[in-house]
Amino acid sequence: MLGKGIKQKCFAVMLLSVVGLISSLRLPNCHAGTITFYDTKGIEHCKFITELAVTEAEHVRGLMHRGSLPHDTGMLFIFDNEEIRHFWMHNTIIPLDMIFIDSRKIVANVHPGAKPMDETAISSRFPAKYVLEINAGLISKCGIASGMKVRLDNLAK
Repeated sequence: MLGKGIKQKCFAVMLLSVVGLISSLRLPNCHAGTITFYDTKGIEHCKFITELAVTEAEHVRGLMHRGSLPHDTGMLFIFDNEEIRHFWMHNTIIPLDMIFIDSRKIVANVHPGAKPMDETAISSRFPAKYVLEINAGLISKCGIASGMKVRLDNLAK
C-alpha cells in the first residue's frame, strides 16, 4: 500500500494528466518530478515536469515510440554514479535536446537537436549523473548552457 505522501503526489500527477498538462507523458509507477534551471545569478530560466527513468529498463526504453512530448515536460534519466554518458535516438521519433548534468547539479554540457531515429552515439563531454531529454529547440529558447545550476524537486520514486 502506498504511503500518504506518495498517494498525494500520484493524485497530483493524475490531476495534471486530467487537465492535459502532461497528457501524453507515461508515468509508470508514478515516477515524476520537476527540474528547474538557474543562471549564475540565480535567475530562473525554465522549469520542466519530468518523467523519471531510474531503472536499467527505463533507461533503455527512454522516449522510444512516442509521438509527442508536451512543451514543458521531459524525461530525466537518473544514474547511480557520475560518468561519461552515451545516448542514441534508436526508435525515438521526437526530435530532442539533451542536457547532461553532473552530481553537483550543474549543467555539464548540452546537445541540441538530436535527430529522430539516428543511431549515432551522443556522448556527454564530461561525466554526468543526470540526463534530461526535452523537445528540440528548448535549450536555445530557455538559454540553457553549461555551468547553469539545476534544482530537482519532488522526485517521487
